[in-house]
Amino acid sequence: MVYRATSDKGAITEKGETMTQKFWKPKPVEPWSDWRTHSMLLPILVSAVGFFVTGIFAFAFGDIQVIPETVQSWLVVVGSGLIVFGAELNTPFTTIEVFRKILRHEHNEWDLSALVASLVGTLINLIVVFSTRLPIEAAWRMLARNWGPLISGIAVACDYYGSMIELGFLFGSFDERYEQWRQEEAEWNQEHGIVAPVDRSTWRTATITDFRRLAASLNGDRSALTADTLQEYLDGLHVRLDASDTTVRRWLKEAMR
Repeated sequence: MVYRATSDKGAITEKGETMTQKFWKPKPVEPWSDWRTHSMLLPILVSAVGFFVTGIFAFAFGDIQVIPETVQSWLVVVGSGLIVFGAELNTPFTTIEVFRKILRHEHNEWDLSALVASLVGTLINLIVVFSTRLPIEAAWRMLARNWGPLISGIAVACDYYGSMIELGFLFGSFDERYEQWRQEEAEWNQEHGIVAPVDRSTWRTATITDFRRLAASLNGDRSALTADTLQEYLDGLHVRLDASDTTVRRWLKEAMR
């Protein structure tokens, strides 16, 4: 049907009927549909497995000796490898996210600390490797071999949490944008006389307990409860009617007692 725009409150069809324009602003993209979520979450999980493997040595104490020394050595290598792999795999995406926020003037001290921790961890790892591989004699090599792994471990742990902070900010920013979007949509609908449909997809299924609580709150108005209107009343409890017709009739019969 062809219509011509008349104002921001709607349009008029060729038959003279008023059509109301729906809220124009698209819904914010959910974090699980954002590539940044997966790019940061996967390395975090890899590092988490690495921390789990190496953490066995910290909590097993002397009982770790029940594991053969060869297996222990492999556990250390595998656990350390996963930690470093996850940390370095996360570095590009965390850095991109931090500088994106810097450019948009949305960064804070937590973002900068995550960037610094990642940088320090990478640099210390390289220094330790050079200290063990370069065919030269220098005082800094002994210093790097003695203290480098400790500093690197602290930096990598901070980098690990810095990545989770950035991921948490990503989820938090979505929550803020989504709440703002819902408020703007509600204001738009109220201004344009739009009654938005109720989204019951996330509500839990109504139980007999919910129905009894509803019936008790109605007192003398229970006669208004019918199979057609029951869901409307249950909307106030944020529960979804998902019962069979037989169950609904039994509930309504109970309410009329």
